[in-house]
Amino acid sequence: MTARLGVIGGYLGSGKSTLVNRLLTRATLGRTAVVVNDFGSVNIDADLIASADGDTLELTNGCICCQATDDTARVMTALAAREDLDHVLCEVSGVGDPGQLASWRSFPGLRPGPIVVCADATRVGALLRDQYVGDTVRRQLASAEVVLVTKTDLAGPVEVDDTLAVCREVAPAAEVVLQSATHPEATAAQVFAGTLATSGAGPSAPGEHGSGADHHADTHRSLTLTAHGPVDLVGLRGGLAQEARRLVRAKGVLQGSDGAWSEIHLAGERVEVSPRAVGRPAPTSASLVLIAAGPDAQAALEQARTALLPLLT
Repeated sequence: MTARLGVIGGYLGSGKSTLVNRLLTRATLGRTAVVVNDFGSVNIDADLIASADGDTLELTNGCICCQATDDTARVMTALAAREDLDHVLCEVSGVGDPGQLASWRSFPGLRPGPIVVCADATRVGALLRDQYVGDTVRRQLASAEVVLVTKTDLAGPVEVDDTLAVCREVAPAAEVVLQSATHPEATAAQVFAGTLATSGAGPSAPGEHGSGADHHADTHRSLTLTAHGPVDLVGLRGGLAQEARRLVRAKGVLQGSDGAWSEIHLAGERVEVSPRAVGRPAPTSASLVLIAAGPDAQAALEQARTALLPLLT
């Protein structure tokens, strides 16, 4: 059996992990392995992926697309050698370029699935205009074979139309798909059904860079806060809202004062706290990852740490 390799990219908070989970909840993919790669020292995304079979492989401490490490080669080569897989989904870090992994789709033992880049309908236009992260977002979109416009339920009609227009401008060769606000799972299945074109092209050898790097690793900084017990999630939500303008992303899995685990997300200055699904395994750590961008990113993280750390103790 030759596994079909799909690559999922998109800027921080654009809905990549949500897309992976929607794909995993449908039986149409068959046996699937997921490679998750986070920006930071703790791979929170691994705790956000609902893998019932335990086939979630973690790559941490940087972004897989700009670290052609032995670890990356080891994981991808091992997956290609397996005969029990129908699909491999590789979720690239939110600051990484998914196009840099394109050539792995032609590695012996793998076959091409789509390169899908998620674009948040409520903020992709502003991100493209941002002097610090615009190049990163533009490079991500330009590498897409399919652009999935997400969070359409939070955007107005004009905002959605503007997002579609800018995605088609930046990624003219890509299929632009509007996520259904009422049936997002069906949209996810359509994207990976194999009916959309995929080139299977990419860099000439696995791990090679195509065009020049955009120094996204220099632009972004991350900081991990660890909770050592239950947390007042209502207070934390308010604290995160106060820090929203300093941070481009925050995400974590924390235990509330009632003992239940919740998932925390900050993206586009929106804070969401949602109960962890029943039956999910206990998270590997009670952590909150903060990410900031720009020349003052480290200072912004330190200010956020000062404000939020008391809420985690």
